[in-house]
Amino acid sequence: MTAIWRPGSALLDAVAASQGRTFARYLPLAHPAPTPYHTRAYASQHAGKFPADVAAFEKTQPQRWVKPWFNDPSCLVWDEKNQIYRGFSISQSNPDSQGGDQQTWMEIITPDLVTFINNRSPFYLDNLPYPALWGGSFLIDQHNAAGYGAGAVLYYISVPGSDTSSLQCVSLWIAPALGLAPVYHGIVLENPGVGAIVYAPGMDFRDPRVSWDDARSRFVMKLTIGRGIAFYSSTDGLNWSFLSLIDLSDWQQIETPDLVPMEAPDGSEKWLLAFSIKQWNGQAASSVAYLIGDWDGTTFKPDFTTPKRLNWGSDYYAQAISQHEGNTYCWGWMGNWNYMELPQQGFGGNHSLITRLSLAQDVDGSLGLRMQFMPDQLNCYAEFTDAILSLPLSSSGTSQWQPPVQNMGVSWRLDLQLYRDAPDPWPDAISINFCVGPKNRTTLTLNPQAGTVTLLRAQSGGGPLDTADTKKWAIWNADQVATLPNRARYFISIIVDVSTIEIIINDEVYISSLFFPPEDAFSSDVTVSGNGTARLLYFKQSY
Repeated sequence: MTAIWRPGSALLDAVAASQGRTFARYLPLAHPAPTPYHTRAYASQHAGKFPADVAAFEKTQPQRWVKPWFNDPSCLVWDEKNQIYRGFSISQSNPDSQGGDQQTWMEIITPDLVTFINNRSPFYLDNLPYPALWGGSFLIDQHNAAGYGAGAVLYYISVPGSDTSSLQCVSLWIAPALGLAPVYHGIVLENPGVGAIVYAPGMDFRDPRVSWDDARSRFVMKLTIGRGIAFYSSTDGLNWSFLSLIDLSDWQQIETPDLVPMEAPDGSEKWLLAFSIKQWNGQAASSVAYLIGDWDGTTFKPDFTTPKRLNWGSDYYAQAISQHEGNTYCWGWMGNWNYMELPQQGFGGNHSLITRLSLAQDVDGSLGLRMQFMPDQLNCYAEFTDAILSLPLSSSGTSQWQPPVQNMGVSWRLDLQLYRDAPDPWPDAISINFCVGPKNRTTLTLNPQAGTVTLLRAQSGGGPLDTADTKKWAIWNADQVATLPNRARYFISIIVDVSTIEIIINDEVYISSLFFPPEDAFSSDVTVSGNGTARLLYFKQSY
């Protein structure tokens, strides 16, 4: 994919270019992302204040005026009337506000979970004591439990405080139906404060994920309290009672808790508890982990105590899980709170692609997640190079193969299958190099015998961080290492979308990362090193 018409930004791009502003060259084409240019920077608040040098003026303004922001997505809700999914993202672009930009929710709609349209921000915040919206969820009240009519839409959103408290709490917004602007109802769950079992100082009382428990005719809320997840219930969606708490202190800070039922391979019902983490094995992280277990309506009991990773990349956080017609879907924010000084060039943040989740048995006998890109994602591309190769990539030393198309543009996909010729072992390393240029490369290296797969992006670009903080640079440059089960075959999908990389291997290893390659880094190859045997059975390029 070398070009795409974006109706919402094409005119803004032209205006920005005419004013000498930097073109947002790293804006992803196939991922949900904010509108590249913030027109309110040229609106009434700064009327008559623009110097001739617009670029110099930008440096004097808060970043939010010129870089609209996306981070945590919400769940997706199916709109039966209009045959679309509706979701939201936390955004820092609210054109409806009279008080300037505010952190709000921007609606994103999609008919197929592959193509996305930024719709609008329907929330009016100016009358709130703390005019900002943080994480949350929304659902259709099919049973009129809240008393606003069957089909009313309930939005549960964490806010920084209330009329009586400066601690984070849960607000409720209500709309008569999907697609209509919600009205602020009020605070329905206050932060209980010091001494309560769920109290966490500061901001750690947020991200309410609310669902309907049909078996017990009540709502269930999952709420992060920093060190863990608290569960609440309500029969009317307005008055909430504490149920239980799961302590996840070893992986704190915990955010965005999702609890959904899933079908196990034997047909039994199991429950997935997914959440964002900021630590992994004692090190700083920005990722998503999960537990599988049982939910009795009050307490979650995990089958294992150490969480598993849903995604092993550096840039996947704040997952949001949705279910529709027996399918479980997930997307997340492609970002990392450990480094925020990125060259966003007219936009800030984007979401991951949507994946479909299922359960399967892991090598240790426990259940684990399997991830798949949506089948229709291949419809994003106009050209294909499809080959059944059965090409040997083996022997001692090093061998290399280059695919037929070396420049696929800025948005493309690779699907390949690697096979080990038994009884020979896998080679020591199988490296897929892409976005290779005179001075740059990005590499995915499989080491089946060592049981690891590594994404190396330290040489992917000229250095993206606008900071001298060595700790942040170390996190950016660190190799992204995932556990790789030793299999006889590996099915690998790599999706590159301008500044994003998403990789799935055998549906069981998922890696997401940002990177910023230069324009002359576009070629690719497959390189095998060390003793062993591998065969490239299939290689498909989509672009």
